[in-house]
Amino acid sequence: MTARWTVLGGSAAGGAHARAGRSGQDAYAIVEDAGVLLIVLADGAGSRRCAATGSSLAVALAGQVFTALLAGRPPRTAAEWEALLDAAGHRLSRRFRRGTRALTRAVGGFHPDDLATTVTVVVARPPWLAVLAVGDGIVVVRTADGALELLAGPPDEAHRPPGATELLPRAGSHARRVVVHRPDLTGLAVSTDGLDDLLVEYDTSRGRRPGADAFGQLFALAEAPEPDATVLNRLLGGARVGALTDDDRTLVLAVPR
Repeated sequence: MTARWTVLGGSAAGGAHARAGRSGQDAYAIVEDAGVLLIVLADGAGSRRCAATGSSLAVALAGQVFTALLAGRPPRTAAEWEALLDAAGHRLSRRFRRGTRALTRAVGGFHPDDLATTVTVVVARPPWLAVLAVGDGIVVVRTADGALELLAGPPDEAHRPPGATELLPRAGSHARRVVVHRPDLTGLAVSTDGLDDLLVEYDTSRGRRPGADAFGQLFALAEAPEPDATVLNRLLGGARVGALTDDDRTLVLAVPR
């Protein structure tokens, strides 16, 4: 099955960065080719000096790694997708470590860990969806009956001690891998954790789940007669969202058409 996509991507710097006149530490990329949609998001660790450089490097390398692995015949079974994710995780980890060491030698004055970052990669080729995640990125899918499914996301704070988020380059080989078969996929959302409190609800009886109202409004942006990424960017950078989160926030929405 070959799908074409309507995709909207947006990003806004967190309040602290904006007040200091600096750009955010998130980075993202979107690639669509022959019905395969590749989305990569990274969130540089705010406590590290070169976090923005690290997130940009992770996005660039992940794009290269996955594009190379997807060249030719895409995987057609769960086992093939899992093998691709395994190979991608190891390659990305190695290349990111080499890249940070090379930058350290070339520029000097910092350590490879100063470029530490999360990274979330989603490959969608209906009916298959594959996720490789280091850290606390959010991945949500919507199916034809309107149901929302949280494929990846931060654990609730009670189960995540401060500073416990996994980061490249140290955690690359331990990336989470998710492969699902969703022939009735009608929407996909990928976000950095700056939007976690706005997009994901927590109920002690049912655990963490996507917020139906929030995602209903967001997917409507991608399904509008004339989808416009500037609307998403204004929303992410607006006062309403800024009052609820001081973190950088990046969001990509995709719907098959």
